[in-house]
Amino acid sequence: MKAFLKTWKAACADSTNPYFVVSGGGEKKYLLSKIVFEGPCQSALKFLISGELVAENRVWTKEADTWITFKSIPRMTVLGDGLIDGRGSIWWDCLSKKIMEFMGCNGLIVKDLNLKDSPGKNLVVYKSDHVILTGLKITAPEDSPNTDGILISDSRFVVVSHSTIGVGDDCIAIGPRSYDISVSYINCGPGHGISIGSLGKNSAEDNVERINISNSHISNTLTGIRIKTWQKGGAGFARFISYKNINFTAVKGGIIVIDQHYCPALNCPNKTGNVAVSGVSYTDLTGSSADNLAVKLVCSSSVPCRDITMTRVSFTTPQAGRGPTAYCVNVQGREATDISPSVPCLKHQLTGHG
Repeated sequence: MKAFLKTWKAACADSTNPYFVVSGGGEKKYLLSKIVFEGPCQSALKFLISGELVAENRVWTKEADTWITFKSIPRMTVLGDGLIDGRGSIWWDCLSKKIMEFMGCNGLIVKDLNLKDSPGKNLVVYKSDHVILTGLKITAPEDSPNTDGILISDSRFVVVSHSTIGVGDDCIAIGPRSYDISVSYINCGPGHGISIGSLGKNSAEDNVERINISNSHISNTLTGIRIKTWQKGGAGFARFISYKNINFTAVKGGIIVIDQHYCPALNCPNKTGNVAVSGVSYTDLTGSSADNLAVKLVCSSSVPCRDITMTRVSFTTPQAGRGPTAYCVNVQGREATDISPSVPCLKHQLTGHG
């Protein structure tokens, strides 16, 4: 680790846009303990990973922590076809850890990396604006807990595209205080689908706005596309959210889900108030549900979901003679004529325009 930090110090101080290279010649592996690469740096640095970074095969902390952290480094590019192996299995029965986190890294580009077997969340973007994540491959066993592929929070103008993610939790999770997020050309599965939230935990005020998710395939996941807010109250909003041209295969537990009673431990009091969900559109969604219930919209009684629209949405189920069903409560919105299953809370309209 000392060699990594020494090289980082020199690269960060270089004003000529240097490369920090993790060599891959001869399929090299580098055993690396917890490390923080911190800036700001003197120029736009490129961090090239062509070898393999391997975590220590031991429990190295009892605290919530991150293995590799990049902090306060603007205009950085992290790229390469190397492998980042979190060796996470020894952590999955205890506290989860993150493989890689970017904190305060505005103008960040991350491309073509492979991340494997995270102790917890794989790649985290936090308080970073104008970020591009593309060409990523992220994998973890389907039963590995809390191994979200990508988590975005407190960030603006983030683009995630052309990536393959199969993990034990959300393929992509868009957390609180995230704005202007674009997700496209994602192959997701296994995992829990692509989620917004959870929002409003511990009665917090959380806002999410202008989220566009499109041109992707979600297969063999616990849910498809989901918005989840805690039922313990909270405040704020999730609004102006668009889902377009997404295909689904054998999705369990609902393809389209809004869950405003989110409580994974099943011990939450049902309080009034919630994060307000509005301006959500679903357009050109097709595919198959592993269960009969394909659409599940469960919104707050005190803050109903508003302006929910569906256009050209068609799902099937594998059960012969049984079509897909929808369940909804406290939802206001409209659907076009070409919807299957029909959603009873939504007003029927005669045109196909949402």
